[in-house]
Amino acid sequence: MCNEYQHRVKRGEYWDQFAQIKIPLKWTDAEPNRPADQAIRPTERAAMIRALDPRDPMAGLEGVERRWWLAPHFHRGPLGAWKALCTNARLETLDTTPAFREAYRRRRCLVPLTSFIEYDTPPGWRKGTPKRRWEVSWTPRDALDRVRYFAGVWDSCRPSDHEGPVESFAIVTGPAGQAFSAPMADTGQPLHHRQARVLTLAQGVAWLRLDGPGKALLEDPETEGGFVILPRPRALETPGAPGP
Repeated sequence: MCNEYQHRVKRGEYWDQFAQIKIPLKWTDAEPNRPADQAIRPTERAAMIRALDPRDPMAGLEGVERRWWLAPHFHRGPLGAWKALCTNARLETLDTTPAFREAYRRRRCLVPLTSFIEYDTPPGWRKGTPKRRWEVSWTPRDALDRVRYFAGVWDSCRPSDHEGPVESFAIVTGPAGQAFSAPMADTGQPLHHRQARVLTLAQGVAWLRLDGPGKALLEDPETEGGFVILPRPRALETPGAPGP
């Protein structure tokens, strides 16, 4: 699963990715004044990119800032009353789970990132003590490839404690690949049994196509060029909410 990630660049630093594949991208929200090294966590607003016309992503994309923790369209109570943990959407049941199936069929999105965080327990770990924190990235093919994209889905609901609709998104995760499932040298245990799906922009456009490969595109858990996993203690981060 993924419940913390990094987006350490300004939008302009990866704008050229979209220009190279000739897809217009328009941001409708102001860029947030977030410190570059501050991790993004559930319920916070973060960048999300979707097709203006879901039937034709090549015609143009819209970038917005939306809530990370999907609340489905059928939710009508207070926003905080939706307690189901919908930060991640399971690949295996993406098209059947009530909270995600309509979003998968109609409302797919891309979530830009520069890395994400996973935790494991060090040897001798005891409950109540910090877990180890690992930053997961990749070796960029070029300067623009510093940014890649989570496969995501989004939805809109009308909670009773908001005047208008609230849009939110979830990140698709599936069974872990070799980089995550291989035993750690000191514990003999895998880093995690599940893994977020990280795409290049070209793969991301294919994900957005409702007539495209859909779930089949995400069956391969690896990202192009493979993952790089390095320790990232919280002391190196901009202060924020505590992690696991």
